[in-house]
Amino acid sequence: MAVSLPNSLRELYPFQSRFVSLPDGTGMHYVDEGKGDLVLFFHDIPLWSFFFRNLIRDLRKHFRCLAPDYRGFGLSSKPDQMNYSLRTITDDVLAFLQKLNVGKFNLVLHGWGAVPAMAMATRWPERVRRIVILNGNCFPNYRMPMSHSFFRAGSWGKVTVNFLNLPVRQAALSAAVSGRVRAGYRYPYRSWASRTPTRLFFENLPRTPKNGIGRWLEEVTEKMGILCRKKSIAFWGTKDFAFPEEILDCWEEYLEELKIHRFPYGGRYVLEDDYGTIFPLLRRFLMDGVELKLPL
Repeated sequence: MAVSLPNSLRELYPFQSRFVSLPDGTGMHYVDEGKGDLVLFFHDIPLWSFFFRNLIRDLRKHFRCLAPDYRGFGLSSKPDQMNYSLRTITDDVLAFLQKLNVGKFNLVLHGWGAVPAMAMATRWPERVRRIVILNGNCFPNYRMPMSHSFFRAGSWGKVTVNFLNLPVRQAALSAAVSGRVRAGYRYPYRSWASRTPTRLFFENLPRTPKNGIGRWLEEVTEKMGILCRKKSIAFWGTKDFAFPEEILDCWEEYLEELKIHRFPYGGRYVLEDDYGTIFPLLRRFLMDGVELKLPL
């Protein structure tokens, strides 16, 4: 499956596009850059691996950087006969990683990417080296912001998501620092059909902590105690209206080694807000787990 990106996007995202077939034949896009200890990147929804472009570019000098786009998002295939729930996305990620036969890894997770990341980490705790959290949530007590209810409300969902592309536009406006970057976030979602997975994702978010997906999230988080001694760090934009700072309390409950860096002027897309501050700290954190003599 070939991908031809416009030059303006290729300059920002200068990676070779690769694809793997999921069990049902759906093509899952990913980038695989660099050599060394593995770093896995799990993006938020409705973003894509483009969010990690700067980290991949800078970390690939010393690490192997592996960043998938979930089915229905980014440059992956977008079949319309899917429910796009967190559980389905997690199953796809597990199938993807098994197909690539990954060994030990570091995790970098953002937003809803925390769910497949933690489901995988609790399944293979012996493979987890270190964990980096960027405004991520995987906890069943989440309360959806009122504004997001329009993305899942029947006709309103089709207007706000399929027609207006509002979730992606909101993300791009919140995260981006230039018109080219905003265009990069929007690139995979240029048509009505390409936006349907985003609407279905919001429709399948847990309505209460005790519904089907909520119960499954409870099962995921109940296992997180097995990760309690893993070295972990969080970079958290405190102006995130969707994932408030209180979620950090949940992370601290499970990850005893968690170190937290708060960014009072940052939001959900904290890498865009203060990359210059975050990258040296994140790089040092990962390199401490490899070899202290590696050049910085």
